[in-house]
Amino acid sequence: MGTYLILDKSVFEATSTFKLGKFAQNHFLILPDVLYYECATTDTNKERLLDRFRSVILSGAYTCPSYVDIIRNEAKNLYPYGFIVDLEEVPAVRKTFQLNSRPYSSNHAQEKLEDELDMAKMLRDSSDDYLKKIAVENPSLLSEIRKFDNSRKGRFERFRAWAKNVDSQDIHWASMKQLKGVTHCHDKYCLSDEWVSWQFLRLTHIIFMEHAFLRQTGDVSKIESFEHDIQDVKYVLLLSRADGLLTRDTGCSCLAQAAFPEKDVFTSLDKVPEEYICHWS
Repeated sequence: MGTYLILDKSVFEATSTFKLGKFAQNHFLILPDVLYYECATTDTNKERLLDRFRSVILSGAYTCPSYVDIIRNEAKNLYPYGFIVDLEEVPAVRKTFQLNSRPYSSNHAQEKLEDELDMAKMLRDSSDDYLKKIAVENPSLLSEIRKFDNSRKGRFERFRAWAKNVDSQDIHWASMKQLKGVTHCHDKYCLSDEWVSWQFLRLTHIIFMEHAFLRQTGDVSKIESFEHDIQDVKYVLLLSRADGLLTRDTGCSCLAQAAFPEKDVFTSLDKVPEEYICHWS
């Protein structure tokens, strides 16, 4: 059927509606739930972006749930989430957009945003605990991370180092601490890298390491918003169930390539090779 591409807001904003629509007709292009709510809650060009989202979906693109919904699904069913697009629901989704240009109210969008902000706040609080834990349990690690290049150019190498460190840890144990409120059956939850929850914790720990590093170097001018980094996580997380990511955001690209070196990252539609073209059966 082809290969699966995740589209982020940076490429979505920078590409015309017409070009995105033509691309969606020949590729399995996924416009994530997070992209819709970013468009619905932005202060700039909201109506134009929502119209574009609707048009591209009607041209043949697909949607998928938010990372919060996926994690809750795994916590409830105690089983790794499957493919992020429910193909049986696709006709209903497109019909909804066909009949209603704004299928979700502004209140609904705000509720979804607040839901995700709550998760981001929980993670930000966890990052403080994570830094304290490193200081107590592995002070030599703090000495090691201070040696990395703290420039933007050094971010990819840092992310690769953080990913290697995180992959040596027990993510299942981490899930019991950081996602303790999502399930009462932790012995059956987040058991391997097949779980989206596992990949979510893996990616957020990479971000924790990066922020721990930035604090240790003391270069406050280079510390990016934690919320922005978590926004990157939402897109990169979906790459665990896809083949490629379309992003122009440097931080998002670095995170994706460090966490999933076997996957593709493209800065524009024009960079996507022919093998990504779908041959619909």
